[in-house]
Amino acid sequence: MNAKETALLCSLAIAAGCAADTNIAGTYTPSCIAFEGNTIKLSDSRFTWDKFTDEVSIDEDGNEIDPFPGFPVRGSYVVEDDVVRLTTDVGELAGEMHLVRRPGQVYLLTAAEFEAWERDGSVPACALLLGPAD
Repeated sequence: MNAKETALLCSLAIAAGCAADTNIAGTYTPSCIAFEGNTIKLSDSRFTWDKFTDEVSIDEDGNEIDPFPGFPVRGSYVVEDDVVRLTTDVGELAGEMHLVRRPGQVYLLTAAEFEAWERDGSVPACALLLGPAD
């Protein structure tokens, strides 16, 4: 193989890697009807992690209490061997999630969910599922 062919193969490998990351971009929401949970949006090497609930708490003055102070969390992400590493804008590790691909579906699993998936071969109930393109 000559230098030109090697350069072409390297370019294709890099492009394939970039294309693989774009296949995971989008918004991940619970794969079931959920009254509380997480949403994670991945886009252009950036993430937004938010939490939601249908529960409303009110303080003694009648003001709604924020159930998830500090959320949404924003930062950058990198993917290595189907592990998504989320790092906040202040440089703190927000979490590591595992990508699981099934025909027509991409899931983002916590470490515990991923262990269960490896053990049982089934996606845990209400796992975060990539929704249709935004």
